[in-house]
Amino acid sequence: PVFKIPSSWTWNATIQREIGMGTTVEVGYVGRQGQNLERTRELNALPPGTRQANPGINENFLRPYRGFAFINLGENAARSLYHGLQISVDRRFRNGLGFGGAYTFSKVEDDASDRRAFIVNPFDAKHSWGPSNFDRRHVLVLNYVWELPIFKDGSTLAGKTLGGWEISGVTQFQTGTPNQIGLSTDMAGVGTGNAFQPFVVNGDPRLPRGDRKFAGPDGTANVDAYWFRTTNGSNRIFTAPAEGTFAPIGWRGSFYNPGIQSWNISLTKGFRVTESQSLQFRSEFFNFLNHPNWNGPNTNPNNEATFGKITGKSSDRRQIQLSLRYSF
Repeated sequence: PVFKIPSSWTWNATIQREIGMGTTVEVGYVGRQGQNLERTRELNALPPGTRQANPGINENFLRPYRGFAFINLGENAARSLYHGLQISVDRRFRNGLGFGGAYTFSKVEDDASDRRAFIVNPFDAKHSWGPSNFDRRHVLVLNYVWELPIFKDGSTLAGKTLGGWEISGVTQFQTGTPNQIGLSTDMAGVGTGNAFQPFVVNGDPRLPRGDRKFAGPDGTANVDAYWFRTTNGSNRIFTAPAEGTFAPIGWRGSFYNPGIQSWNISLTKGFRVTESQSLQFRSEFFNFLNHPNWNGPNTNPNNEATFGKITGKSSDRRQIQLSLRYSF
């Protein structure tokens, strides 16, 4: 096969304006289309339904290249599409205060999110088109530096011992990544080798934000606590496709995982020892609010006890780091 060099096209437009007090606001749009990206396709797949129509027959003798099992082909044929609105506010450090913030509202879609990603239907890549594995619709990052306005006179004893403190920090909020339901089972009858076969989505599995709950370590502490809907009345929302067929387009990103919050802050103070020597005390607090970020929900439809539930949290507990720096 002819090797295709990955290529992309980018469109962007930006407006920047100063609004006074050393503060600027910037609003921009970024669009990007990628082509000839890497992905993996099963080269020796059976036509859909072949395995079900030939029970008891070794599938390797029914494949296009008889006698061989699955053949994974790395190819440069994937594509992607990104649209993003980017807004930033920045205040230059002035009078002991500086801050900034950046917000991105974006959407990125593709038919393969990395070079090892299999297209679900080896005969039609359109079945794999949808939100990328790394798609995050909302990302907000805030940063700040503030020299505390107390005991600012460094010539006095109180100023030397109690003044000169500085607080800085970075806070980040971002929504979760897309997820979907399926099994590593050859429901389409194309032969073993395709790692994942998605389920059909019958309705909207997304719960309102206020109804998404934490179920507990084993999922039984709150039996009605779900992250996404698994049923619509008496009907299952996620069902296996008919034997010998693929799930229709639209299975990717049927719901999104929980987002994350990150709160990091530092407190520093400098001490002048001599003209050429100084000490700096620094205390850093990572996740200083000790905010628990939830893990993703259970996506195994065969596990009825915890399917659709969140049973774990991240291990990013509060951490405190203290340091003393001597400069000469």
